[in-house]
Amino acid sequence: MPDIHHIVSRQVRRWMQDREFQERALREHRETLRLCEAKPVVTVSRQRGSRGHELAKLLAHELNYGLFDHTIVNYIADHIGVRSELIESLDERNRSELELWIQGMLSGKIFSHDNYIHALIEVIKTVFLQGGVVIVGRGANYILAGTHAFHLRVIAPEKERIRNLVELEGMTESQAVAEIKRVDPERADFVKRYFHADINDPLHYDLVINMARTSLDAAVKTVLTALRARGWKMELTGGDKRAKVTT
Repeated sequence: MPDIHHIVSRQVRRWMQDREFQERALREHRETLRLCEAKPVVTVSRQRGSRGHELAKLLAHELNYGLFDHTIVNYIADHIGVRSELIESLDERNRSELELWIQGMLSGKIFSHDNYIHALIEVIKTVFLQGGVVIVGRGANYILAGTHAFHLRVIAPEKERIRNLVELEGMTESQAVAEIKRVDPERADFVKRYFHADINDPLHYDLVINMARTSLDAAVKTVLTALRARGWKMELTGGDKRAKVTT
């Protein structure tokens, strides 16, 4: 995997390029563009072994989005320098919104006030304000509840998940069983501790996909269809929401 700081810097450059394109398009009179405020953000919650991470990677590729998985998000939250780089990519209006939004969340009694959760909220909200990213795990759907982010939950029967871990990650069957028994409760406990929620409650998601009943390709198409149904006018390549309009 490339250096995480490099991944973050590359995504920040992409956001800057998008902003420059929008500003240039507004200055030019050769054509009129309808510019949406932000590209959507997709959050992905998954059971261990359900192939949710693979699905997230394919979605990011199809949408031409950045992929921030739990490793990257944790790294940003734990490293002040990287977090600062991310926040500095926001314009002044969005920085002010970020500050007010965090204050509002922490003044409620939903979240713990420890340094990690404060940093995590800061990272997830910053990414949301910029848009065009798939976020895997870390309770992003709870942090972004009430926003226009799209929340996906990926599940599969335990038997299927054990087989996936054996065939795709080289585990023995006993290792796969132990991995599922360890990771799923850890994720559920994280959500319960910080967000007072049940990770398995379908009401926290816009879409729940059972990977025992569909292929990765079909799952990607299902999510893209759901995004378009929300009104996002994505091109065939995915995430570019700029749509030409005639005057």
